[in-house]
Parts: sequence; structure tokens; C-alpha cells
Amino acid sequence: MKHPTARLGTTGLVIALALLTGCTDGSTPPPDGAAPQASSGPQPVITTDDAKQVFARYDRENAAADAALDDVAASKIQTGVLLKESLAGYEIHRKAGTEDEAAHLARPRFLIPAEEAGDPYPRSFAVLSKWKGSEKDRSSSLLYFTQAEKGGAWKADAAGWAVTEPAKTSASASPTPSPAPSKKDDTAVRVQPKVLPDIRRSPSGTAQLSDTSQADREVCDSYADYLSFTSPLGSPTDDRFAEGGFTSDLVRYYNDWADSGLGHTFSYRVTGAGLPVFRLSTGSSLVACTLVQEHRTTGAPPTGTVRYDKGSDTDLLLGGGGRQWRSVDQTSSLTALIEVPTQKIRAATVLACDCYDPQLLSVTGARSG
Repeated sequence: MKHPTARLGTTGLVIALALLTGCTDGSTPPPDGAAPQASSGPQPVITTDDAKQVFARYDRENAAADAALDDVAASKIQTGVLLKESLAGYEIHRKAGTEDEAAHLARPRFLIPAEEAGDPYPRSFAVLSKWKGSEKDRSSSLLYFTQAEKGGAWKADAAGWAVTEPAKTSASASPTPSPAPSKKDDTAVRVQPKVLPDIRRSPSGTAQLSDTSQADREVCDSYADYLSFTSPLGSPTDDRFAEGGFTSDLVRYYNDWADSGLGHTFSYRVTGAGLPVFRLSTGSSLVACTLVQEHRTTGAPPTGTVRYDKGSDTDLLLGGGGRQWRSVDQTSSLTALIEVPTQKIRAATVLACDCYDPQLLSVTGARSG
């Protein structure tokens, strides 16, 4: 599954998303607040104890599958978008002759909604957790688990991340603005995400779902539309979204890729099943969008070519050797978490996204000459 850093970027550079988040003071996170085992009201889609078992099994078997680059093992605990990302990552590692990291998750906090009458399946819940060894980091992993049918296995079908704890600063300290991402320095992208508000809970302890989830999910199509453009023609500002590291800065970042030798066109579309939309303490909704990015790179006419660093992910999926191409089409997968306000006249806020380093799924190229 997704890890904090990627092995190699498409151009051959290691891309680490450098979040300006710092560390916490090491305090224990809030209790998971998961749903009770039983009550006279609406029942949770899964009990806390069972959810803990699902999470523990996933963490154990996912680490083993990653270490062995085992497609079959991964398919037993993952499905949907997340499984496609894992299998693509394994294939890249096999072609490169490298190993994946057997990372573990720790300190889970469960987001378990109540059953919805008349629509019992598929059922979903989510888990916020820390990467083991990085428990003091302010960001958390967010895993979504789904059970497709009664008695079926619970499998993870999407993974994202969010900043879940505020920075520890003195009362007199003022925030330092984040430098805008730049193509001039591919090795690190610095952003300053908004902290994820708490998930609203019912009196019984279940995580509340939005009662406008279908309308809320429309933000995913809007985000895909916003990010689809040919560099440098992307519009950084858009009334539908608040400016920030995953909106205006991201568009500027890709606009900076334009030069006289190469053309870049980005096209996004929504994919995967609709994930649960949680109600936040602010009254807004938390929407997880799983997107596919189609990125076409073309050499300048009439004879321009495209070349990727030898051994980079893109080069490996093109057959290796750092060869020249007339054009290259890359398909990648990413997940974005978006806060959608109840008042649609207000702009949505993209809280987090894999936009700067999406998981490469496939590559095709048209040879030069």
C-alpha cells in the first residue's frame, strides 16, 4: 500500500512530500471513540472489537505482502483502488530489482458509522492511525475498509492521509508561510495543509455520516475538472476551491513544467466506489476522492522527443534504457480529502492529496523516429 515516501519519481528523482507540520509534543491521541458493542439505537456497521481485529490483520498481512511483493496476499486484504496501487507498486519494484518497505501502522482511531436502514451493503468504516516509528508526526494515515456483502471479508479499498494535530507553538509565535511548490526543486515539495477537524459523533459513539453525501461527492468531479488542463494554461484560482498547497499552488507547480521543448497535458477522472462521507465537527463534510490522472508528455514538433532518467519508474514501465520517445502517456492513481462546507456558496478546502506524487499505474509511449 502507500507509504510515506515513494521509491522513485517519474523523472528519476526521489520525491518526498515535505509537510511543514513539525511534530507533536508526544501526547496520546484522543480515544478512538468507536461505537459501543450494543445499544437499543442504530447498530454500528461493525463492533469496535471486530474492527480492531480487521485492522490488526490488515496491518500484519499487508506488511508481509509488501515485503514479499506478493500480489495474491495483497488481494486477500485489499480491493478496488488501493489494490491497483499496490500491484502497480510491486511491479515497479520487481522491474527495478528493489524491495518494498514492510511498514506498520500504530495507534488506530476508529471511525465507525451506524447501519443505514434499507441500504446495508456495502458497509464501510475508516481508521486514522500513525506510521510506526513516526508516532509523533502530526499527519495520520486514513484507511477505508469495505465489506461488499453479508459475511464477506472486510478489505481496505482506499488510503489517504491528513494532518490531524495542530502545531505546537508558543502564543507569540506567528505562522510561517509555506513556500510555493516549484518545478525547479523536484526533490521536495513543501505545503502547509489545514488540520483535519474532528469527526462528529452521535450520542452512541458512532461516527456521523453526512445526510447530503451524494451532493457532497460532486466535489470530486469538480476537483477533477479543475486539475485538467494543458500547461501553462491552468487557472490557479477557482471559486469552487480555497487557495492552498493542493489547489492554486499545485496548478502553478504544473504550469511551471511548460517549456519550449515539452508539452504537458493533465486529465483527471473520478474512479472507485463512493466512500463514506463523514460529518465534521464544523458541520462540513469530509469527502475522500479517488482519482485517476492521465498525463501526456509530448516532444515539441516537429522532431522533439521525451526522455526519462534511466531507472525511474516511468522508464522502467517503458522497458528501461532511458530511450527517447515522441510522446508518453502515464496513468496514475491518487486520493484527495476535501472538506465540503454545508453552505455551497463557500469554497471547498482540499485538506490533503497525493497530487504531487501519485502512484504510477501504467505507461505507454510512441517511439521517436
